[in-house]
Amino acid sequence: MGRATAYAAALLAALAPGGAGWASPVTFFSSSVAGYGGGSIQHGATPFGPPRRLPPPHPPTTGLPALGLPAGYQPAVGRFGFLPPRPLATSDGLHHAPQHTGPCQTLVPCDGRDFSPTERFHLQPYAGCDEQAIYGNHYLVPTQRPLVELGLPFYGNGPIPKSKTWCGPTNLVQQKFYTYGDYRMGFAQNKNLNDEATVLAHRINLELDYWMTSTERVHAFIGPFQDGGNFMRIEEGVFFDELALFSDNTDTLFFEGDLGQMLGGWERTVAPMDLPFTVGRVPLFLQKGVWLQVTAGGAAVTLPAKNSPWLDWSNFDVTLFALLDQVSTDALNQAPHTGRLYGATTFVESRGGYLELGYAYVEDRGGQGRSYHNLSASYTRRYLNRVSNSVRVIVNAGQGGPRGARTADGVLLLVENSLLTRNPYNVVPYVNFFAGFGSPQPASRAAAFGGVLFNTGILFQVDALTGFPTLDATGNNTFGAAVGVDLLAKNFDQQLILEAAVLQATGSAAGRNAPGDQYGLGVRWQLPVSEAHLIRADVMHAFTENADGLSGARVEFRWKF
Repeated sequence: MGRATAYAAALLAALAPGGAGWASPVTFFSSSVAGYGGGSIQHGATPFGPPRRLPPPHPPTTGLPALGLPAGYQPAVGRFGFLPPRPLATSDGLHHAPQHTGPCQTLVPCDGRDFSPTERFHLQPYAGCDEQAIYGNHYLVPTQRPLVELGLPFYGNGPIPKSKTWCGPTNLVQQKFYTYGDYRMGFAQNKNLNDEATVLAHRINLELDYWMTSTERVHAFIGPFQDGGNFMRIEEGVFFDELALFSDNTDTLFFEGDLGQMLGGWERTVAPMDLPFTVGRVPLFLQKGVWLQVTAGGAAVTLPAKNSPWLDWSNFDVTLFALLDQVSTDALNQAPHTGRLYGATTFVESRGGYLELGYAYVEDRGGQGRSYHNLSASYTRRYLNRVSNSVRVIVNAGQGGPRGARTADGVLLLVENSLLTRNPYNVVPYVNFFAGFGSPQPASRAAAFGGVLFNTGILFQVDALTGFPTLDATGNNTFGAAVGVDLLAKNFDQQLILEAAVLQATGSAAGRNAPGDQYGLGVRWQLPVSEAHLIRADVMHAFTENADGLSGARVEFRWKF
């Protein structure tokens, strides 16, 4: 009960028949005292008038009475005047709060007949399904736990252990270490232009994750059966070891945290800002990986969760990055130690759309004059609640030398469309287009991740594990489209993708990777056997101009741990 309500109740009790009983002139304080609002005390005589018995209960009168408190209570004077009345100790030594009623309430004695009889569950057989149905048939979703799980559990029930304050009282330490990842084994029969091969390969992806606080951690990724873009395999009866405890352009080791949380903990205050950052051998995945997907030595920092009423931007953030080693790009012929990359990217949500902008400067330290500027812009929005559309453009400019010898000089246009059907979660048709003029390049993209068209369709997605063939995914002097449908089972326990794609070559053969026009058909099927196991199969065939065709069939088993 609030203090003002307590005073109103006290006044009514004092003026009730048989009590103090009759209204008389009393002094009222301002209502700010009741709420301890800090206002000054205002005095004034407000008599009720001639003595008379009060009418039936009415809304509480403004102000707090100084006299006429119920029996058993005494007033307490505080800094701002009267405090709420406190009960006096009774003979049993306890403080009992009296039973009060509001102006529109009446006490009613308790009657045992108001309660239903106690259920006698011990006389009924246990029915697990019926007990589960009480909670809407909800159940604990089965999940695959990490291979190594030390400290705070990855999935835990109930209270967590008491946190430490080594990093300050506002940046609590709760240590945990996890090792998780997956194992993949694939078998494929490939025909890639003039080469045919039968491949059996496998790989292990290990994620090592050590958390100190909820925002600071050290993370590493290791692929011990991988050396660069090659995996341990048997190809045409020949064993390729490819064992490497640390691979240059795929493995990671970095620290990430939030500078605001760290400063707040050190200064024993709340975080003065949000400023996440990372440093080390970091993986960067920007603009859905189309513009930049690489692992390199460097640092990045983000200004998150901003907004601008003046620009009508409901949400935006800005990421700044600098990569000083192991910059992978075809613009530098994938040379590992000859390039540096400096840039920034942002996304903006406004008026139902999503805008992405990026700029990067690629510095060639190999002395061949291949430095250049890379710009990217995209806009994503849903139209008429029927089509989800994304338009992206990548522009390369500033590279010197003869035009025919330039490795990053051109424009790439990407248009992605998915259609909304009556069953939007299970039937997703899509139509994607692309057009490349000259030799456009993403800001940075490791060879192991495939070409810049990997999101255009499954016929452009590389599988480095088995060397599965694809249509030309560079976008150099080509244009085309991929049309398909993504079918998901009713319970999302199977996936089937059917796709057809076409690629048209333009310009001279010397300025592109594709030997000529390409036309392909592809099918992908996936089945999750359990929460930890998956089976996937792919089949493709493509007709190519000026070269033998492309074809492949593969099956893969994945185990998540």
